[in-house]
Amino acid sequence: MNVQVKKVYRNDYLNIISALFKKLGLPQLIDHLVPVDPQCQTRVSDAVQAIIYNMFDGRQALVHVERWAQEIDLEKLIRPGLHPSWLNDDALARHLDRLYEADIHKVISTCLIHIYRKEGLSLRAFHADTTDKTVYGAYESASLEALQITHGYNRHHRWQKQIGFGLVGNEDGIPFYGDVHDGNLPDKTWNPEVLSRVHEQLKQAKIEDEWIYVADSAAMTKDTLAQTKAANAFLITRGPSSLRIVKRAFAEADSAHIPWSDPFTLAERNGATYRVWETSSTYEGHPVRLIVVESSALDQRKGKTLEKERTKEAELLREEQAHWERHPFSCREDAEQALASLKTSLRPRFHQVKAAVEEIVRPKKRRGRPKKGAEPEMETRYLLRLDVEFDQNAWEQARRKASRFVLVTTVPEEWKGQQMDAQEILKLYKGQISVEMNFAFLKDPFFTDEIYVKKPERVAVLGYLFLLALAIYRVFQRRVRQFITPEHPLKGAGGRKLTRPTGQAIFQLFQYVNVVLLELPDGRIQRSLDRSLTPEQRRILQGLGLDESIYV
Repeated sequence: MNVQVKKVYRNDYLNIISALFKKLGLPQLIDHLVPVDPQCQTRVSDAVQAIIYNMFDGRQALVHVERWAQEIDLEKLIRPGLHPSWLNDDALARHLDRLYEADIHKVISTCLIHIYRKEGLSLRAFHADTTDKTVYGAYESASLEALQITHGYNRHHRWQKQIGFGLVGNEDGIPFYGDVHDGNLPDKTWNPEVLSRVHEQLKQAKIEDEWIYVADSAAMTKDTLAQTKAANAFLITRGPSSLRIVKRAFAEADSAHIPWSDPFTLAERNGATYRVWETSSTYEGHPVRLIVVESSALDQRKGKTLEKERTKEAELLREEQAHWERHPFSCREDAEQALASLKTSLRPRFHQVKAAVEEIVRPKKRRGRPKKGAEPEMETRYLLRLDVEFDQNAWEQARRKASRFVLVTTVPEEWKGQQMDAQEILKLYKGQISVEMNFAFLKDPFFTDEIYVKKPERVAVLGYLFLLALAIYRVFQRRVRQFITPEHPLKGAGGRKLTRPTGQAIFQLFQYVNVVLLELPDGRIQRSLDRSLTPEQRRILQGLGLDESIYV
């Protein structure tokens, strides 16, 4: 039998992403939202899949996607009969334009709602945040409504040309809402607007139930509180330390009679220990609960600030000490007066200072050489002596206060039959890391590099496709974590035991899966793996409801 090897494809984990994309029914949904153009050889769903799979394979500029498509099993990943040359940059650009004209925000929002329904995801609490992304190039648009790509300061205070991403998702980081907005849109403006949009999205999904909106301190505004109420939601946010009600809560928390909770932890192991105390107040006419939280894990920036303050204070005290030792007084009265003034002016935070007047008798200095055998004339001087000692108790107290923050919430103490005490509110707020970790994906050059397109409309569409890819990535990660447990860990690269593997850790396990395209004597094409799958690879596929058929 004369069997020829026609092609070898490095398919690795892309087949899993493709299978998941199709299981979620997204190609059909996208083609329904943006109907197929009979004059085009490709569909919008073809272009969307090609761009997203290219992202997962190390994103390249659109001009290189056609060449990349020649190196992957395109017919297996997207659909039979699809030719790589059909995915040239002109064709992809036209599909980006069609997505924009079909209202790309609505298209992606519909896809995200669809994913939530398919996965049966909870709509109880959402975490919201924004970030920025640097872009390059000169962009021209005839539309004033197009995405405004402007210069501005990013989160690290660097001047750059940028766009903004806004995300609202659940505790697994799966976006329910996402947007690509102007590069300089402030969070205080974004929060009220997005509350209204999420509310509309929930109504679109025919969900009228109450929900919780978790955001950072920029959400603590009159407009956000009002819009939260209008959106049938409750707010959990971090209170800025400059607010009067927050200052008052901090002051009350220092009182000796305050009934702090017993220490508790939220993490499974090696986590911070917390104590909480709750009070109430009103802000802009809205009743709110204030939860003062004390953490055993001092914020890194605050810790550095305290260290700088301590070092600077110790240096100033040494200089003060040296100054008074160099400048004695001629009379006790002047020395006592200087001592009183010094005690009033010295207010060290981290040191104890004991100051006193010390009388010293010493030979009086005169000009010239003293006469031989003459008794030296003595004089009395008065020195201010400073005894400086590091105050460990004051230091620990300052660190403890620096580790405190205040959560502000409108969530009632009992909600949907569950006690929403201070500990539960803190637990919900700490889930904010789920949306923050998504930004690492959106900023990772491997996934989202090379945004080289001519129009801001196309930049916006690419940004929304990044958000859809993020949703697929998080769904994939969530599904795997459902069957990988501490009792049944996964053996990762290098033999490491993984109990909560990331999507990228799973990708590494499938990195060297190759498919060989064989041409049989009768002309038929047959796919075959170049080697058997490992037990760990089979376990992952089975857990996802897949098998080798996604490759062959």
